[in-house]
Amino acid sequence: MPVYKNEKAGTWLTKFNYKDWQGKTKQKKKEGFKTQKEAKAYERDFLNKAHASPDMTFGTLVGLYMEDCKARLKPTTYSNKEYVINLKVLPYFKDMPINTIEPATIRKWQNELLSHENEYSQTYLKTVNNQISAIFNYAMKYYKLPSNPVKICGSMGKKNTESMLFWTTDEFNKFMPIVSSKPLSKAAFEVLFWTGIRSGELLALTLNDFDFSAQTVSITKNYSRHEGEDLILDPKTPKSKRIITIPKFLCETVQDYASKLYDYEPSER
Repeated sequence: MPVYKNEKAGTWLTKFNYKDWQGKTKQKKKEGFKTQKEAKAYERDFLNKAHASPDMTFGTLVGLYMEDCKARLKPTTYSNKEYVINLKVLPYFKDMPINTIEPATIRKWQNELLSHENEYSQTYLKTVNNQISAIFNYAMKYYKLPSNPVKICGSMGKKNTESMLFWTTDEFNKFMPIVSSKPLSKAAFEVLFWTGIRSGELLALTLNDFDFSAQTVSITKNYSRHEGEDLILDPKTPKSKRIITIPKFLCETVQDYASKLYDYEPSER
């Protein structure tokens, strides 16, 4: 590999030719590496990307995969995916060439996570496993990897929790006096309980989403906060867009809360 040392700067640089995806020969130069090893590693990873080689390291593959995901996912979804991969997947596989990662390797990794079963829920383990499987599916589709070792060795965790906890009407009625003196809290908990919507969907609601004559509320968006920025996004799935029929007393609760808002004017439908 053509790697050189810049004696004056005391750093290393690499300069080499490569063929892009159209078969055209191009030249690449990169400098500022502290060691010769770092310069060679950069050149090797760059060529692996350019040639779509299954010899690339898992860390290189993850970089390509996340770059692709960033253009296609919501910021919050991307951030959650990145967090899980960086925390539970990348440290174990980062330096392994992807074509050397076998089902037995995946099984060993799974068993290490399963040994901490008291720390992780079954749904979390399933999520982590799905993330690494998606990475290998990406490698199969775009980087000539012959098979997905995760699918061969099998999954871990469970898709759904054993049970979900819901308030009964009696439990809800016992709770409401605690917030009855706070109009915002009262309206928010009433809407959450009687509609079953998610908290992010609640926070994205405006008065325009309510049709008090038809006694309905339209769920068309979702609120999230990402890196200090408030975001109004589409719901998680297309089916999440829905119109919910609400009882008359809930309409009155929302209208009563709205009447107390100062200088609020709903936009035209």
